[in-house]
Amino acid sequence: MKLLAALLVVVLGAPVQPAPELVASKVAKLPVIDGKADDDAWKSAKELKVPIDEPLEEKPKKSVTMKAVHDGDSICILMVWEDADKNDQHCPFVWKGTAYEEDGEKAEDFCSIGFALTGKFDSDMKAGVVSTWDVWEWGAARTNASGYALDRTHIFSKTKPADPIKSKKMTDRNQEPIFFAHPVDEGTPCYKKIDAPEKKGAEVIPQYVTQTPTGSAADVQAKGEWAGGKWTVEFKRKLNTGHKDDTVFAAGKGVEFAIATFDKCEKGDHLVSRTVVLKIQ
Repeated sequence: MKLLAALLVVVLGAPVQPAPELVASKVAKLPVIDGKADDDAWKSAKELKVPIDEPLEEKPKKSVTMKAVHDGDSICILMVWEDADKNDQHCPFVWKGTAYEEDGEKAEDFCSIGFALTGKFDSDMKAGVVSTWDVWEWGAARTNASGYALDRTHIFSKTKPADPIKSKKMTDRNQEPIFFAHPVDEGTPCYKKIDAPEKKGAEVIPQYVTQTPTGSAADVQAKGEWAGGKWTVEFKRKLNTGHKDDTVFAAGKGVEFAIATFDKCEKGDHLVSRTVVLKIQ
């Protein structure tokens, strides 16, 4: 039997490992969304270490610690990861003698969670899979002060999405074309971009300012705090928002998802996880 198993591995390849599970246990009282993990609910929740690295890396070298809890109405998700430096500015305007100029060297630390919404889920954005994700984005500069995440969808399609959805044409890992769009959910998002002031005020002025979100864009609360070389970020959302652009979470239902972390919001080299399954107890 051992010889047969070995031969099967050679012929068929190594067996596919099941996706790790993040279990959301039911609690009487949900955590306060304040960027701290000291609530009683988190102390009793089951911890999962999720490996992260650059896409297609065989042996990830870093990890994010995750926990999840719910009370039958809403779910909270905790992410904790190491980051030696706190970066909580994103392309601010800096006064340069006669005018404000963007400081592109300053970029925020950032994380996101993408949940399966429609189609087959693959955590690799260049897999060429036609699908839609429900994505929560937290940024140390752009979203954190608002107390909300930027709630949006990722759309991967073989044909260009219809207007007014803006998209870009990419090449997947098989060198096939695929269109990618990431519209913000319906409503007012939690921040907006402003133009540089014409008159001098403070030496440094944020280019992105918070605003009160509305509609489906106001579904996800989020708050993060950096301390001791680590970011701690908490998310909270209703299990079922009733909005078509949001994944529905339900007891006994497994939902595939993936996470990403960005050090100074870098683009091509951000760290991602393989697929994980969220299970609601």
